[in-house]
Amino acid sequence: MRIHEFRRAPPATPEGGPPPGRPRSGLPPPPDPTGPALDIHELWARTGSAVRTGLPRAFRVCATVARVRPRRQGSYDLDLAPTHGFLGGNAPIVGARIGVEARARIAVALDRPFDPTELEHRDVTLTCTASWLSDARLRLNVSAIEPAWRVSEAELHRARVLDGLMRAGLLEAQRQLSSPAYLERVSVLHPPGQGWSDIAETLHALADAGHLRVDDLESRFDGPGAVPELVRHLDEAAKLHAGCEDRGLVLLVRGGGSPAGALDSREVAAAIGTLTVPVVVAVGHRTDAATIADMVAWASLPTPTEARHLVLTLLDDSAARAERAWADLVAALDDLERSVCRTAIAGCEAVADAAEACLEAAERRAATAAHALERGLEQTLAVLVARERTACAAPEQPAAWPAGFVRLTDAAGHPITGLEAAVGALSVTFPDGRTLAVAPVVPLDPTIH
Repeated sequence: MRIHEFRRAPPATPEGGPPPGRPRSGLPPPPDPTGPALDIHELWARTGSAVRTGLPRAFRVCATVARVRPRRQGSYDLDLAPTHGFLGGNAPIVGARIGVEARARIAVALDRPFDPTELEHRDVTLTCTASWLSDARLRLNVSAIEPAWRVSEAELHRARVLDGLMRAGLLEAQRQLSSPAYLERVSVLHPPGQGWSDIAETLHALADAGHLRVDDLESRFDGPGAVPELVRHLDEAAKLHAGCEDRGLVLLVRGGGSPAGALDSREVAAAIGTLTVPVVVAVGHRTDAATIADMVAWASLPTPTEARHLVLTLLDDSAARAERAWADLVAALDDLERSVCRTAIAGCEAVADAAEACLEAAERRAATAAHALERGLEQTLAVLVARERTACAAPEQPAAWPAGFVRLTDAAGHPITGLEAAVGALSVTFPDGRTLAVAPVVPLDPTIH
């Protein structure tokens, strides 16, 4: 097949005259040093023709299937990457499609049902034809697959890295961290581009309002030197959050359209796993598989906008917790005040009850003492009367003072043996030896009735 130049036909020339632009001598015009001027349609057609002419009608392709996406009507799209030499984000990607008829032929050749998703992360050999699409893309149409496919080198590399991280205890270390209860600081690692600008305005507004501290750590996510730069900035973020890891967050954000090969490196994944502050990976418009950093991080989000929503949600939760804590504190103070009042009132009532009980006991003791004194006096007077009668009968034999009775003496200490002597200052001596002074007794005036 030859390349069609799709040149427009030259305008017709008058009979007997040379074409316009050609001298009458018949010699061709000199070549144009700037090349021909091509219309866009001509450029498109020439490129498609060159692609079809440069490639065989059918050929075999050795590639790694980076991703398989189902389409409507039973067809599948494949993203093909080089089998060897590229493990990062700079690998060229070529699209391929497996139609319904091709799936049926492949199933017959394999002698079993065929699911194209089996090819993901596998090194395969495909039989294809080429198509040049209207959006300037090359697409391969798969017609057959050799059955001896195997796990791709890139997937084996990923598996080895993940196994090493698991053995070191770093694969699940971030997942075991708790969510920041009170978010105070956010460190953002980002390459220059739309991903950072999507959230920078919101974060800087929160920082200006005093709700948050924001660290802007610009880092490359791909290319030479990106891995050590990311590791260095992750270490810097760890120092910034030292002592307040439970109140911080580290974001790795990147917009769509740029590679992020450094996020698949062992060094970056290990640096994320050793951090004691939660790390969130938010790579926008992701069309490839999750990176190793996504698997190690505390959380993986599809876009930087989701990371902004996460920050706002954590701040709202912090504010809600603070409001609940304040309400609980106020309620506790009210309960304490009521409890103190109740305790004070109960204490006063207890003191009053104790005082009343003491008073009642004192009154009972006083009444008992008065009753005992009265009975003792009655018994003493009865003894005195008996002694007086005995003295009158036998004055030479004074009767002895009976034991256990109250003894009544005058101011000189002489016992009173008659009613007529019970005047003046008297003293009462109880059986246990206690003495009670009685107010002076005034003699009864017989003239006063």
